[in-house]
Formats: sequence, C-alpha cells, structure tokens
Amino acid sequence: AALIKAAKEMSITSPAGTNLRCPLGEFPAIREYGFVDEPGRWDHWPSGFVLTWPNELGTNGTIVIDKGDILLPQKKYSTEQIILTVENGYATKIEGGIEAELLDEYMKTFNDPEGYAISHIGWGLQPRAHWSTLGLYSRENTIGMDARAFEGNFLFSLGPNNEAGGKRTTACHIDIPLRNCTVSLDGRAVVRDGKVLDGGVGEYE
Repeated sequence: AALIKAAKEMSITSPAGTNLRCPLGEFPAIREYGFVDEPGRWDHWPSGFVLTWPNELGTNGTIVIDKGDILLPQKKYSTEQIILTVENGYATKIEGGIEAELLDEYMKTFNDPEGYAISHIGWGLQPRAHWSTLGLYSRENTIGMDARAFEGNFLFSLGPNNEAGGKRTTACHIDIPLRNCTVSLDGRAVVRDGKVLDGGVGEYE
C-alpha cells in the first residue's frame, strides 16, 4: 500500500492486449488482509490484496478480459475475450462475443451511466488463494474472495468510488480479476506477468 500511496500513476499491460493508464493521488490506498486488528477497521475474510481508486475522469486505455479471467458477480470464467475501451474514466465500449453482450446487458439493467466508471484497482497478494478455487463451488456457496485475492491477479472494478470518499454512488459494482498482467507504479513493475515482485535485488525495473 505504501508503494501505491507514493505513486502518481498505475499502468497495466498484458499479453492479451490490456494497456491501461490510471493516474493516482486523489484517493487512499487500502490493504485487505483478512482480519481486523484495530478499532474501526473493516475487512473481508479470506482476503489479501491492495487497492486504490484512480483519479476521477483520468483513466484511459484498453482492458482485455482474456479466456480464463473471472467475471464477478457472475462468478464464472470467461471463455472468450471481452474488450473494454476506457475513455476519461469510463468504459465506453464493451466488445466481443456473447459474453460481452451478457456483461453489457447486465450493466444496462441498472440504468446508471456511473456503473461504467472505473472503480477500484489493485492486485492480489494471497498465495493461499487460488485462481482455480471458484470452479469448486456453486454460485450460491461463494462470494469469490479467492478470485479477488489470488496472488498476482490485477483486480479492477466498475462502479462506485464513494467508499474512498468520492461522489460516485451506483448499485452496479463489478469486480474482474485478470491473470498474466504486468502492473507498474510510475514505471516500476510491482507485478510482472502475473507474479508479484517482493522487492528482492534486481526484481524491480
């Protein structure tokens, strides 16, 4: 979280074609680690990731949800690519096949343009959470925290930022963890090809 607090930009790329730039600084960085150890703190269990929210209207680029990436709250693995075009902080296009249509149709049911805004962004840190775990449960028996927390995923969300002190509220809140991404802060990689870099000698670019 300290690295995020000190950064002015988070950039995300992937072999699938994701290329996203998110200016930082307006909102706090938050750690979720699965328990509370001070008054007033809230957390999930299980958990293990860091996140922040990009500056309002500042995020631009392309997000490619690849085969095997996870769509939440649908709680399913994508079987085809879904391409989001992001302009001035909002997903302005959702392109692909039937799964892109299903995602777009679901979001339209909220009848709220704020649901298309880029919400929280960050990466998973929990080595005991696994990408494959979602496939072991029915949709009714999990909220998908393993999917959000498994080490090295880039987790982005569409929807609100009022939790962080922003003005955007919407009932549409969609979390999507992506695999195999490189996440950089001010040009320095903190996740490379889906692997968290722990700061060892030579790891950071």
